[in-house]
Amino acid sequence: MAASARILSMLTRLVFVATGGALGAMLIAVLEARVLVDSDPSLAAQFGAVVAALLGVLFPVALVISVGATAAWLLLLPEDVSHPFAWLRAAREEPVLSRTRTAATAPLAIVVGFFGVVAMAHVARNALALGVPRETGATLAIAALLIVSLSAIVTLAFVPPLRRVLALLAARAPLAIDPVATSSIALCLVALLFAKGALAGDTSGEGGGVLGIWGVLRRKELNLDPVVHLGLVVLCAYAFTLWASARRGGRSLMLACVLFTSLQSTFTYLAATRLNDAPEITRAMKRDAAVAKMALSTLQRAFDRDHDGYAAWFGGGDCNDNDATMSPGAIEIAGNGIDEDCTGTDLPMVSPLVRVAQAVEASEPMNVVLITIDTLRADLGFMGYPKKVSPNLDAFAARSVVFEHAYSLASYTGKSIGPMMIGKYPSETERNFHHFNTYSSPKNVFVTQRLAAASVRSVGAAPHFYFKPWSGLSQGFDVWDLSATPPGLEDNDSSSSSEQMSNVAIKLLSDEETTSRKFFAWFHYFDPHSQYAAHPGAPNFAEGEKGGAAYTRAAYDGEVWFTDKHVGRVLDFIEAQPWAKHTAIIVTSDHGEAMGEHNMQWHGAELWEPLVHVPFVIYVTGAVPHRVKPKRSLIDLAPTILALEKVDLPGPNELSGESLLPDLLAKDLSTIAERDVYIDMPEGPNNQTRRAFIHGVSPGMKLIHLGGAYYQLYDLANDPDEKRDRAKDKDLAVPIVEAFQQFLGRVKEVAVPRTAE
Repeated sequence: MAASARILSMLTRLVFVATGGALGAMLIAVLEARVLVDSDPSLAAQFGAVVAALLGVLFPVALVISVGATAAWLLLLPEDVSHPFAWLRAAREEPVLSRTRTAATAPLAIVVGFFGVVAMAHVARNALALGVPRETGATLAIAALLIVSLSAIVTLAFVPPLRRVLALLAARAPLAIDPVATSSIALCLVALLFAKGALAGDTSGEGGGVLGIWGVLRRKELNLDPVVHLGLVVLCAYAFTLWASARRGGRSLMLACVLFTSLQSTFTYLAATRLNDAPEITRAMKRDAAVAKMALSTLQRAFDRDHDGYAAWFGGGDCNDNDATMSPGAIEIAGNGIDEDCTGTDLPMVSPLVRVAQAVEASEPMNVVLITIDTLRADLGFMGYPKKVSPNLDAFAARSVVFEHAYSLASYTGKSIGPMMIGKYPSETERNFHHFNTYSSPKNVFVTQRLAAASVRSVGAAPHFYFKPWSGLSQGFDVWDLSATPPGLEDNDSSSSSEQMSNVAIKLLSDEETTSRKFFAWFHYFDPHSQYAAHPGAPNFAEGEKGGAAYTRAAYDGEVWFTDKHVGRVLDFIEAQPWAKHTAIIVTSDHGEAMGEHNMQWHGAELWEPLVHVPFVIYVTGAVPHRVKPKRSLIDLAPTILALEKVDLPGPNELSGESLLPDLLAKDLSTIAERDVYIDMPEGPNNQTRRAFIHGVSPGMKLIHLGGAYYQLYDLANDPDEKRDRAKDKDLAVPIVEAFQQFLGRVKEVAVPRTAE
């Protein structure tokens, strides 16, 4: 009988906890729905559907958390539910010896655990900077095991002496053996140390001693909402269980709880079966929801039967979940009658586009200096930005050819800069599935390797760990200098390197072994990438403006100004050299940055204009300064470098772009033809597949392909901020989708396994 009562008690607690977790899911669904609607006002008319979808996705997570918490609860506290104050009272009422032991052990565990976490944070920071996932994972696993073991040993070693000290103090201060008092003191100490470190360290974890690592928590893009929201689920589960256990509702209360949780499960069923028909809600959820985006990704993985990364349920869009060769992320084979990529149609068979030799050539071979500036938006002074962030580049643009509508190949470095130097679209390159893609396969032929075969010397420099040899970006270079890389640099770092980069660039361009022959030089600057650092002498770009967004943009502008200052030194140095008249200079960026547009403060996930519209300026001796209005892509960079160096272009279709020499040397600007622009961001561990196709008279109509049959369409001439999606206007969308399909038929995509190294 006692066993039956015990089982009933456990089941009762489980039902109450699940009900409380479901209530927590409802609360989070409403909170996150408001965030989604604030981010995308077009969803306001569907607020109820948004809440229902969020609730359907969140309920299973809340249920799992609640059941897991119950299991742990029953294991640690098998008795009836107790109020927290009852636990504290019980700890204080223990026998003296037990109370003294707890009073010593608890604060030690708190303090030692805190420093263990600090140590782990430093290990993780240094390991992640290596950019090698397997080694990083192994390092973190071993470090965690060692730190936990060492923390336990230290705690146990210091318990006996601390117990003796507390026992001596108890004669005068009885609180010395009060576990609640000693634990509270330890928590206050840890909180003070944490606050000191967070304030002393910078946003990259530098400065402030070992505790300065907590400075990273001041990063503006850091989002703690998932932690808070999941905490609400646990709190609701516990609070409801306390409330229900104190009542005498009996079977009627149990029945109500069971019915309530059953009703919640119907929302999960609706989300599973109907989210495919509401891609705008699915996209918003994955983009802006704190917990729901993680829950949705988990559910999609759980229901992905063929393990191709896409599920047929929960908005995954898989048109055949029994065939791993068919999914929104699959490579479409043109003309085979099978819809591999779930767009609804087979890709048409398209004749290969044969590249012909350019009719216009430079009058003489030229050296080429390429300057790329990481995360540089197109809105610089020479492009109409009113703040004086780029005086040196503005002066350079005034004597050069400016491409007003130029586009990067993707919206982050790992999928843009390597393909740019290879001359193929990202999905056409041999690479791995990492965020920092490697391009070291012999099938990838870099422009520098083609130059080397023609006896052109190549030198280069960069200040970031991604440019180490493992990435493959240094292939073909005679000199590759990474000495400007700040010690301990991370991907998001407030270290500065532009001054050092220009010093290295001037040193390399002062080497007669390089400049006495035809050469190519590439210098990549990094400072405009977050995190942002203040620079002495920089103007106050926030003057007269208020708010966090203005501050962030001003900090970014300060980094652009600082980089421009030191790029200007290199431009001045080149202009003073005897070989300057035989040297072309190219300045561009690997991608842009969002500054609040579309509720974003980062890059690498979407293809909005601020992320992919980049500055592109080329100076060629003898070319009359002018502006090219028809849109262009950095896919044309590699063939342009070869043409300027007078190196023969490779065979047909080995490069996906075309030389820009006709644009540079055009006598009649009206003869400069329009081209379609394709932006290609294959799926990676931190991004979904994104493609964009810009068609028509510049700035053109921009089609964004979100995978499968999901598209967005924007008229950049009348809607430059991309706020009015025209994809449902069939008269507009159908011709552009067809043109996109025709273009895509010529892109030779390379399949990359998700586990590819």
